[in-house]
Amino acid sequence: MLTVRTKRIQYTPSLFARVSLLHLAETGSLTALKPHTSRRTNLGGFLLLVVEKGTGAVTVDGTEYRLKSGEAAFIDCSRQYSHSTDENLWTIHWAHFDGPALLAVYHKFLTRSGKPVFAVADVAAYIGCLQQLYETAAGASYVRDMSINTILSTLLEKVMEDCWEDRRSESWGRVEEIRLFLENSYMERITLESLAQKFFMERTYLGHMFNRVMGISPIKYLSTVRIRKIKEFLRFTDNTLAEIAEKTGFSSEQYLSRVFKDMEGISPREYRKRWK
Repeated sequence: MLTVRTKRIQYTPSLFARVSLLHLAETGSLTALKPHTSRRTNLGGFLLLVVEKGTGAVTVDGTEYRLKSGEAAFIDCSRQYSHSTDENLWTIHWAHFDGPALLAVYHKFLTRSGKPVFAVADVAAYIGCLQQLYETAAGASYVRDMSINTILSTLLEKVMEDCWEDRRSESWGRVEEIRLFLENSYMERITLESLAQKFFMERTYLGHMFNRVMGISPIKYLSTVRIRKIKEFLRFTDNTLAEIAEKTGFSSEQYLSRVFKDMEGISPREYRKRWK
Protein backbone atom coordinates (compact mmCIF):
# COMPACT_ATOMS: atom_id res chain seq x y z
CA MET A 1 0.00 0.00 0.00
CA LEU A 2 1.29 3.46 -0.90
CA THR A 3 2.28 5.69 1.99
CA VAL A 4 2.35 8.95 -0.01
CA ARG A 5 0.95 10.57 -3.11
CA THR A 6 3.68 12.69 -4.61
CA LYS A 7 4.56 14.87 -7.59
CA ARG A 8 8.25 15.63 -8.01
CA ILE A 9 10.85 16.48 -10.60
CA GLN A 10 14.56 15.78 -10.44
CA TYR A 11 16.57 18.40 -12.24
CA THR A 12 20.06 18.35 -13.74
CA PRO A 13 21.57 21.85 -13.79
CA SER A 14 24.24 22.85 -16.25
CA LEU A 15 27.88 22.99 -15.21
CA PHE A 16 27.65 26.78 -15.34
CA ALA A 17 24.69 26.71 -12.92
CA ARG A 18 26.40 24.31 -10.53
CA VAL A 19 29.47 26.55 -10.36
CA SER A 20 27.85 30.00 -10.45
CA LEU A 21 24.17 29.93 -9.44
CA LEU A 22 21.67 28.67 -6.94
CA HIS A 23 20.72 25.41 -8.60
CA LEU A 24 18.00 22.82 -8.17
CA ALA A 25 18.32 19.11 -7.49
CA GLU A 26 14.67 18.24 -6.87
CA THR A 27 11.35 19.91 -6.13
CA GLY A 28 7.85 18.65 -5.59
CA SER A 29 4.90 18.14 -3.27
CA LEU A 30 3.70 15.22 -1.18
CA THR A 31 0.48 14.24 0.53
CA ALA A 32 0.83 11.47 3.11
CA LEU A 33 -1.68 8.60 2.94
CA LYS A 34 -0.52 7.07 6.22
CA PRO A 35 2.01 7.92 8.94
CA HIS A 36 5.56 7.41 7.71
CA THR A 37 9.18 8.51 8.17
CA SER A 38 11.80 9.32 5.52
CA ARG A 39 15.48 9.25 6.57
CA ARG A 40 18.46 10.73 4.74
CA THR A 41 22.20 10.98 5.40
CA ASN A 42 25.02 12.85 3.60
CA LEU A 43 22.95 13.98 0.62
CA GLY A 44 24.61 17.36 0.32
CA GLY A 45 22.80 20.55 -0.57
CA PHE A 46 19.93 22.05 1.40
CA LEU A 47 16.25 21.22 1.84
CA LEU A 48 13.44 23.74 2.23
CA LEU A 49 10.26 21.97 3.36
CA VAL A 50 6.96 23.84 3.81
CA VAL A 51 3.91 22.33 5.53
CA GLU A 52 0.65 23.22 3.78
CA LYS A 53 -1.59 21.23 6.13
CA GLY A 54 -1.34 18.54 8.78
CA THR A 55 1.43 18.00 11.32
CA GLY A 56 4.73 16.17 11.55
CA ALA A 57 8.34 16.60 12.55
CA VAL A 58 11.87 16.87 11.28
CA THR A 59 14.78 15.39 13.19
CA VAL A 60 18.27 16.78 12.60
CA ASP A 61 21.30 15.16 14.26
CA GLY A 62 19.01 13.47 16.76
CA THR A 63 16.98 16.54 17.77
CA GLU A 64 13.28 16.54 16.88
CA TYR A 65 11.41 19.69 15.85
CA ARG A 66 7.62 19.60 15.52
CA LEU A 67 6.00 21.17 12.47
CA LYS A 68 2.44 22.18 11.65
CA SER A 69 0.60 23.98 8.87
CA GLY A 70 2.22 27.33 8.12
CA GLU A 71 5.66 26.27 9.32
CA ALA A 72 8.81 25.29 7.46
CA ALA A 73 12.16 23.60 7.88
CA PHE A 74 15.46 24.58 6.27
CA ILE A 75 17.97 21.75 6.60
CA ASP A 76 21.63 21.20 5.77
CA CYS A 77 21.39 17.85 4.00
CA SER A 78 24.98 16.95 4.80
CA ARG A 79 23.63 16.26 8.30
CA GLN A 80 21.68 13.17 9.31
CA TYR A 81 18.01 14.06 9.17
CA SER A 82 14.52 12.65 8.79
CA HIS A 83 11.00 13.97 8.34
CA SER A 84 7.81 12.25 9.37
CA THR A 85 4.07 12.79 9.65
CA ASP A 86 1.69 11.46 12.29
CA GLU A 87 -2.02 10.65 12.29
CA ASN A 88 -2.76 14.23 11.23
CA LEU A 89 -1.37 13.46 7.78
CA TRP A 90 0.44 16.32 6.17
CA THR A 91 0.79 17.86 2.73
CA ILE A 92 4.23 19.34 2.16
CA HIS A 93 6.07 21.15 -0.60
CA TRP A 94 9.86 21.14 -0.90
CA ALA A 95 12.95 22.06 -2.85
CA HIS A 96 16.36 20.45 -2.55
CA PHE A 97 18.98 22.84 -3.89
CA ASP A 98 22.51 24.18 -3.51
CA GLY A 99 24.71 27.09 -4.50
CA PRO A 100 28.29 28.37 -4.23
CA ALA A 101 27.51 30.73 -1.31
CA LEU A 102 24.58 28.87 0.21
CA LEU A 103 26.46 27.47 3.20
CA ALA A 104 27.21 31.02 4.37
CA VAL A 105 23.54 31.94 3.92
CA TYR A 106 22.55 28.89 5.92
CA HIS A 107 24.88 29.84 8.78
CA LYS A 108 23.27 33.29 8.80
CA PHE A 109 19.85 31.62 8.88
CA LEU A 110 20.81 29.55 11.92
CA THR A 111 22.19 32.63 13.66
CA ARG A 112 18.84 34.32 13.15
CA SER A 113 16.50 31.43 13.87
CA GLY A 114 18.48 29.40 16.39
CA LYS A 115 17.00 26.20 14.95
CA PRO A 116 16.20 24.66 11.53
CA VAL A 117 12.43 25.32 11.74
CA PHE A 118 10.43 28.56 11.64
CA ALA A 119 6.95 29.99 11.11
CA VAL A 120 6.24 31.47 7.67
CA ALA A 121 4.38 34.73 7.25
CA ASP A 122 2.51 33.70 4.09
CA VAL A 123 2.43 29.98 3.35
CA ALA A 124 0.60 30.56 0.04
CA ALA A 125 3.49 32.70 -1.20
CA TYR A 126 5.97 29.92 -0.47
CA ILE A 127 3.80 27.32 -2.15
CA GLY A 128 3.38 29.61 -5.15
CA CYS A 129 7.14 29.98 -5.51
CA LEU A 130 7.67 26.22 -5.18
CA GLN A 131 5.00 25.50 -7.80
CA GLN A 132 6.63 28.04 -10.10
CA LEU A 133 9.93 26.30 -9.47
CA TYR A 134 8.41 22.95 -10.46
CA GLU A 135 6.89 24.38 -13.65
CA THR A 136 10.15 26.08 -14.61
CA ALA A 137 12.20 22.93 -14.05
CA ALA A 138 9.69 20.95 -16.13
CA GLY A 139 9.79 23.48 -18.97
CA ALA A 140 12.07 23.81 -21.96
CA SER A 141 13.30 27.39 -21.71
CA TYR A 142 16.97 27.83 -22.59
CA VAL A 143 17.27 30.23 -19.62
CA ARG A 144 15.81 27.75 -17.12
CA ASP A 145 18.91 27.82 -14.94
CA MET A 146 18.73 31.59 -14.62
CA SER A 147 15.00 31.46 -13.90
CA ILE A 148 15.52 28.77 -11.25
CA ASN A 149 18.25 30.90 -9.65
CA THR A 150 15.81 33.82 -9.46
CA ILE A 151 13.03 31.75 -7.87
CA LEU A 152 15.38 30.19 -5.34
CA SER A 153 16.69 33.65 -4.47
CA THR A 154 13.12 34.79 -3.83
CA LEU A 155 12.52 31.79 -1.57
CA LEU A 156 15.73 32.48 0.37
CA GLU A 157 14.70 36.09 0.83
CA LYS A 158 11.39 34.93 2.32
CA VAL A 159 13.19 32.46 4.58
CA MET A 160 15.58 35.09 5.89
CA GLU A 161 12.72 37.51 6.55
CA ASP A 162 10.55 34.96 8.35
CA CYS A 163 13.16 33.13 10.40
CA TRP A 164 14.04 36.10 12.62
CA GLU A 165 12.45 35.16 15.92
CA ASP A 166 13.29 38.59 17.32
CA ARG A 167 11.05 40.19 14.71
CA ARG A 168 8.08 38.95 16.71
CA SER A 169 9.52 40.09 20.03
CA GLU A 170 9.67 43.36 21.92
CA SER A 171 13.38 43.69 21.12
CA TRP A 172 12.59 44.00 17.40
CA GLY A 173 10.60 47.15 18.08
CA ARG A 174 13.39 48.65 20.17
CA VAL A 175 15.99 47.85 17.52
CA GLU A 176 13.79 49.41 14.83
CA GLU A 177 13.64 52.59 16.91
CA ILE A 178 17.43 52.65 17.14
CA ARG A 179 17.84 51.87 13.44
CA LEU A 180 15.52 54.71 12.41
CA PHE A 181 17.37 57.09 14.72
CA LEU A 182 20.66 56.13 13.06
CA GLU A 183 19.15 56.58 9.59
CA ASN A 184 17.91 60.06 10.46
CA SER A 185 20.72 61.29 12.73
CA TYR A 186 23.84 60.07 10.91
CA MET A 187 25.20 63.64 10.82
CA GLU A 188 25.46 63.75 14.61
CA ARG A 189 28.35 62.52 16.74
CA ILE A 190 27.05 59.11 17.87
CA THR A 191 28.73 56.52 20.06
CA LEU A 192 27.46 53.34 21.67
CA GLU A 193 27.45 55.19 24.99
CA SER A 194 25.31 58.03 23.62
CA LEU A 195 22.89 55.53 22.10
CA ALA A 196 22.62 53.71 25.43
CA GLN A 197 21.86 57.00 27.20
CA LYS A 198 19.28 58.07 24.64
CA PHE A 199 17.40 54.77 24.72
CA PHE A 200 17.85 54.16 28.46
CA MET A 201 19.64 50.87 28.00
CA GLU A 202 22.87 49.31 29.18
CA ARG A 203 25.42 49.70 26.36
CA THR A 204 26.47 46.04 26.18
CA TYR A 205 22.87 44.87 26.12
CA LEU A 206 21.96 47.43 23.44
CA GLY A 207 24.86 46.34 21.25
CA HIS A 208 24.07 42.65 21.67
CA MET A 209 20.35 43.13 20.98
CA PHE A 210 20.98 45.24 17.86
CA ASN A 211 23.54 42.79 16.51
CA ARG A 212 21.25 39.81 17.11
CA VAL A 213 18.39 41.38 15.16
CA MET A 214 20.32 43.20 12.44
CA GLY A 215 23.40 40.99 12.13
CA ILE A 216 25.66 44.01 12.53
CA SER A 217 26.68 46.30 15.40
CA PRO A 218 24.89 49.67 15.74
CA ILE A 219 28.11 51.60 15.07
CA LYS A 220 28.88 49.48 12.00
CA TYR A 221 25.30 50.05 10.80
CA LEU A 222 25.80 53.79 11.33
CA SER A 223 28.93 53.59 9.16
CA THR A 224 26.96 51.95 6.32
CA VAL A 225 24.35 54.72 6.52
CA ARG A 226 27.05 57.38 6.42
CA ILE A 227 28.86 55.73 3.51
CA ARG A 228 25.61 55.65 1.58
CA LYS A 229 25.11 59.37 2.19
CA ILE A 230 28.75 60.14 1.33
CA LYS A 231 28.30 58.42 -2.04
CA GLU A 232 25.33 60.66 -2.75
CA PHE A 233 27.35 63.79 -1.89
CA LEU A 234 30.29 62.61 -4.01
CA ARG A 235 28.15 61.90 -7.04
CA PHE A 236 25.58 64.66 -6.95
CA THR A 237 27.31 67.66 -5.32
CA ASP A 238 30.60 69.51 -5.55
CA ASN A 239 31.07 69.57 -1.78
CA THR A 240 34.64 69.15 -0.59
CA LEU A 241 35.56 66.13 1.52
CA ALA A 242 35.82 68.40 4.55
CA GLU A 243 32.28 69.64 3.95
CA ILE A 244 31.00 66.12 3.41
CA ALA A 245 32.69 64.93 6.60
CA GLU A 246 30.94 67.66 8.57
CA LYS A 247 27.57 66.76 7.04
CA THR A 248 27.92 63.01 7.74
CA GLY A 249 29.18 62.98 11.31
CA PHE A 250 32.90 62.41 10.71
CA SER A 251 35.42 64.34 12.80
CA SER A 252 37.72 64.97 9.81
CA GLU A 253 38.08 64.29 6.11
CA GLN A 254 41.03 62.02 6.90
CA TYR A 255 38.87 59.82 9.11
CA LEU A 256 36.12 59.84 6.48
CA SER A 257 38.62 58.78 3.80
CA ARG A 258 39.98 55.95 5.93
CA VAL A 259 36.54 54.53 6.75
CA PHE A 260 35.36 54.93 3.15
CA LYS A 261 38.37 53.09 1.73
CA ASP A 262 38.07 50.32 4.32
CA MET A 263 34.45 49.71 3.34
CA GLU A 264 34.53 50.43 -0.40
CA GLY A 265 38.09 49.48 -1.38
CA ILE A 266 38.78 52.83 -3.05
CA SER A 267 39.25 56.40 -1.82
CA PRO A 268 36.40 58.93 -1.91
CA ARG A 269 38.24 60.94 -4.56
CA GLU A 270 38.62 57.86 -6.78
CA TYR A 271 34.93 57.06 -6.29
CA ARG A 272 33.94 60.59 -7.31
CA LYS A 273 36.22 60.41 -10.36
CA ARG A 274 34.61 57.15 -11.50
CA TRP A 275 31.04 58.44 -11.18
CA LYS A 276 31.39 62.06 -12.27
